[in-house]
Amino acid sequence: MTEAHVGHTHLFPGARVRVDGLTSARPCGLRLRFADGEEAAAEVLVSAAGEAALAVEAYTTRAGTRLPARTWTVREHGADDGALTLRLGPPLP
Repeated sequence: MTEAHVGHTHLFPGARVRVDGLTSARPCGLRLRFADGEEAAAEVLVSAAGEAALAVEAYTTRAGTRLPARTWTVREHGADDGALTLRLGPPLP
């Protein structure tokens, strides 16, 4: 599983996810590491049209907040310094 880093304790529209070792958005499994040290399993999804999304399993923050599984749209993505950065859009309904 590829490691990814989130600079916050949770995801929201506009949040950035940095994926080590990838230079383009492609389907793959991720282990998200949040700023509070907690982790969640996730998967990058890419449609036939090339649109990306991030499916994240339910997780609990270090403070005890339980967050449900959710799939986020990816507003934009780009690579630099050997890592892919995903900028999240709104979650899918």
